[in-house]
This record gives sequence, structure tokens and C-alpha cells, in this order.
Amino acid sequence: MPESQLNSDVIANLRQREMESVLEPASLVGEDALHLLGQDLSTIDWDILDAQREALVGGPGQTDGILSPPSLTAESTIDCEATRAARAAGLEALGAGRVALCTVAGGQASRLGIDGPKGAFPLGSNTGASLFQIMAGQVSRLRQITAAELPWIIQTSPGNHSDTARFFQRRNWFGLGSQTVHFVCQGTLPALSPDGQFLLSSPERLFRNPDGHGGFYAALANSGTFDLLRRNGVDLLFYCQVDNPLVRMGDPCLLGHHLLQGAQMSVKVIAKTNPEEKVGLVAQVDGKTKCIEYSDLSPDLAAERDGDGGLRFRAGNIAIHSFNLDFAESCADKPLELHLAHKQVVALDGGLDAVLRAGVKFETFVFDALPRATKAVVQMCDRSEEFAPVKNQSGADSILTSRKALDLRSRKWLDGCNAAFNFSSPGLAEIEPGLCYDASDLADSPQATLECGCNGLLLRRR
Repeated sequence: MPESQLNSDVIANLRQREMESVLEPASLVGEDALHLLGQDLSTIDWDILDAQREALVGGPGQTDGILSPPSLTAESTIDCEATRAARAAGLEALGAGRVALCTVAGGQASRLGIDGPKGAFPLGSNTGASLFQIMAGQVSRLRQITAAELPWIIQTSPGNHSDTARFFQRRNWFGLGSQTVHFVCQGTLPALSPDGQFLLSSPERLFRNPDGHGGFYAALANSGTFDLLRRNGVDLLFYCQVDNPLVRMGDPCLLGHHLLQGAQMSVKVIAKTNPEEKVGLVAQVDGKTKCIEYSDLSPDLAAERDGDGGLRFRAGNIAIHSFNLDFAESCADKPLELHLAHKQVVALDGGLDAVLRAGVKFETFVFDALPRATKAVVQMCDRSEEFAPVKNQSGADSILTSRKALDLRSRKWLDGCNAAFNFSSPGLAEIEPGLCYDASDLADSPQATLECGCNGLLLRRR
């Protein structure tokens, strides 16, 4: 085997782990293939690889400890003294330029029936606005409200990074300015065979998969974004995922509660509709805030009711967070827990033939950093106002259910306006992206007109 094509450290690490068989297909092809494979192997973090192999034999993780419900902060839509104080504190931080808005957008829209980044999916019922455009409208309006040039960090993946950047360029960055929108690409982890060997997608390339939304921390670190933000006076991050068009980008109430309570990492939750609802659950485990799998809760605990009649364990995770910048940066230095997914993958069979074979993919989850926080705020939110993910082409969490949720929220906001809009028309109602930030902002914005769109009603700028 022409090992002269390989770095000596790579050879030593492979031998130490008895993984030299990964070299055999490249050796059959020739020195160029072996050289390219060596370059790929030289990027491996061998400590993380060891953790991956240990996870293979460790079995599924268990939630040990004493479980209790978290303390829940009031919804942003509830008008009370605590909410008003939080909103004021959040707006002050936003206006001072202390906040960066972050959106994880590494997924593809293949499950939604189109080829391209998920954020490019045209969800708007009348405008055809993409998920990216809907969020860009929120960013634009929040900048106007706060008079601050809030940076927007978009995490991509190796599979959609170029397409995402091109999508924004062709749309003139949705008017936000190219200097204030930053793309960072998440990393990858090598998939392994069930017995802990590398898989190959080709003789010269390892089979890899994106490292999950937990790769957010490392993506910001590796791209130099933490340093960039710190130089610009940012010390607080708002985080969301691209598939939720109802998200309040940079929600001042969440940020304000986070700041006023001295939190390091905070999370928004919705009230679970029933004990069987399959959403991650935010709970206290031995006094630490943690997100656990719904299946880790016994049926008896899952069904327990509180004094108000709601589920005692009700805090469903919706992947909206705030972080202190220093805390998020510390999470890039210490690897998160690995989660395993056993899949059938197309990889080389040990020779040069690509076949369907058993593989194990690994990823990390952003919320696994919650127990590291000495203080974490858990804020309840109104599902109808802030959460309607689009994950599937049909059924639950689908294109239709998300559009209907946007319609219901739009009609509720219109109903609360001082202007006498006639919105009884059939079809779906939509508010033009960027017209308003929330219901109160819409009520204070008379510069709008209601029109009949192609699929219903459209409230747009005059």
C-alpha cells in the first residue's frame, strides 16, 4: 500500500484504532485517490471519532435523576408588568446593538417537493414569499423599530451553502444589505458502520453527514463569527430554525426575560396538547434545565395534571433560544452529546462497488447545552402566535397546516386593528412580509391596504 501518500499522523491514528481497511478501495484506484482520501482523513477530530465509537457500544442514553416541571415565564402576548418590563429591556438591548439574530437553515426542501434549501420554499399563500423572505421581513421591521442594524447570521450546511448564498444574492438580500447578513456553514461528522469502521461514499471520500443543529456553536467559532460579533458590540444571540414562519425574530420579551433574570441560555416552549404529543420536553432534571425525549417520561408522569388542568409536564421545545455570546462560545469548545441514527446508506462495500448497507449517522442538538447554564429562562408562548413548522408535504406540520396557521394569525391581527378592514373573504389571508412585527405594530401602522390576492386576502403597503 503506497502509504507515502498519507500523513504519518493519519496512519498512526488508523492503526491505533484498527481502521486501516478504509484505505483499501483508494489503494486499488491509485495514488491520486489515496492522496485525496488522506486529505479527507487529516480533517478528522480523532477524539470526537473515539466518542462516536464509544457511543456505538454505549446504547441509548437514559434520563436519570429527579424530574420536575420547570418554572415558566409568561407568554409575550400576555399584558402584565413582568412582560412590559421584559419587552422594555429587550428593546433596549436590541437598540443598543447588543443582539445578533441567528437562523439555522441547513436543510433541503426535498420533503416539501422542491429541489433547493428549505428556506427557499415559497410558503406565502398570496405573495409566494419564501421562508427566508418571511423572516427577512421580520428582521427588516425589527431594525426599523429599534433603529439598529441587527446582524443576521444564517447557518447553512455543505449541501446548501452555495445555493443559499446565491438565493439571497439574486433577491438583493431582501433589502437588508449584504454586509449585515452572514452565512456560516456547519460541519460534518463521519458516518460509521455498526462495528465502528469508516464508510466511504467513494474511494477517495468518507461518507459524512451534517453534524446537526448542535453544530451551530462550532460553525460560529470556526468562521470567526464570534470574534466579529464581539468586535461590533454584540453580547447576546437570538436563535431559531428556518422552518417556523411564525417565529418572532429577536423577540424583545424573550431577550428581556433572559437579561433581567441573569440567564446564560433560555428557551421558548409551547404547552403540549396531550400526553402523547411527540415533542421534546423541557424539564428540570436534578435541578438543571434539560430537554428530554418525550418517550423518556413514563406514561403516568406524562398524564399528570396541574392545578390549572393543564399537563404538569407541558413545556414542549420549539427550538427558539437566546444565549449570552460568551456562553455560546464556550459550547464550541466542549463537544455536545452525540445522538445516533441507524440508517441504510449507499456506501462502498469494502471494494469499489456502492451498495445499500447498514450505517450509523451522528449529530448533536443545540439544546443539549441547556444543563450547562447556571440559569436558564423557560418562556411559555402561544402556539397560534409563534409556532407552525413546515416539515412535511402533507399531514401534520405540513405546508397546508403552516399556511392555515399564518392565515389564522393574520386574521386575528387584522381583527385587532383600528382600521375597518373587511376580511371575510374566503381563501387564506396573508400579511406582506416586513409590513409589521406583531399585532400591536400592525394596529399602529395605517399605511396598508387590503387586497384580494390569488388565493385570498393580502394586506400590503399602500
